[in-house]
Amino acid sequence: MKKTLVFYKPKYADLAIKLRDNYRAHDHEETDIVSVEEHDDIEFAEKMQYDEAVFIEDSDTVTFHDIKSGYTNRLPVSDLFYNDQKPDSLEAVTSRAALNILADAISDVGSWWCWHVGNDMLQLEFCDVQLYDETKAEEETHTTDVLAVRFYGHVFAVFLDDLNDENWHERFRDDDSILYPVDTYDMAFNDKKEAESLLKDYRNLIPVKNFKGAETLVTAKNILCARCNEVGFIVGGNEIEIVGKRGKYTEEEIEPLSRKWWEYWKDYWRLRGTRDALPKDYACEVTIPVDKEDPQGNW
Repeated sequence: MKKTLVFYKPKYADLAIKLRDNYRAHDHEETDIVSVEEHDDIEFAEKMQYDEAVFIEDSDTVTFHDIKSGYTNRLPVSDLFYNDQKPDSLEAVTSRAALNILADAISDVGSWWCWHVGNDMLQLEFCDVQLYDETKAEEETHTTDVLAVRFYGHVFAVFLDDLNDENWHERFRDDDSILYPVDTYDMAFNDKKEAESLLKDYRNLIPVKNFKGAETLVTAKNILCARCNEVGFIVGGNEIEIVGKRGKYTEEEIEPLSRKWWEYWKDYWRLRGTRDALPKDYACEVTIPVDKEDPQGNW
């Protein structure tokens, strides 16, 4: 996957953020932005090991550079944005069992990490997800680092909080260092009663996309909601798609990858403290056996 750096003039900061979020929402997670007041040359992008550099010239035009080949082209801004229409290859997840497993895999020790809204697509990203990542080398940890839940078709979103900060959600969207840990097992798919409860439990509501109160929940085809201590969210749409760095997940893959993660967790604690110990894994460390004094005992 290519790393992209977007250079922008201060007056085009909003456009840079939209372009970055659009890239990240379409499997280009390693996309960053930098003001030309800080850096304004290709050498900086090359030094930081980016593969591509994009200079926003004005509200309609960008200059694109492929750093390795030296290819340069001047393009309309619109040519760089990915289309948010529902793709023909959508791997929709509809199984209630698979969605329940996924909610537990995210909310046991995971955190809400990022969000993006397009024309008719909405994406939330979560980290430290208890699904086994088969793409990693044997000597690496095998917890899924980042997983995206996407909704397509009649999407909506409302964010909730007990903060004294009406712009927290915008800073959260724009700052990769912010995480909101999900309350343990307090995430649910397609539970309208839980979603209605969340609406009442938080002091502030921020309608982000097409949210018209409780009536939106009544007509929603699919819903995802969660508490994250001082903040929360309720989002939804017609179709659900699960995407990670390895690509799209089918609903048939979710249960086996969850089961394989728990086998990995058992091995992690069985070998912990021995010369064959597995690499330290945050998700395993905070999900300890009932008897942590005897992690190699009966399960």
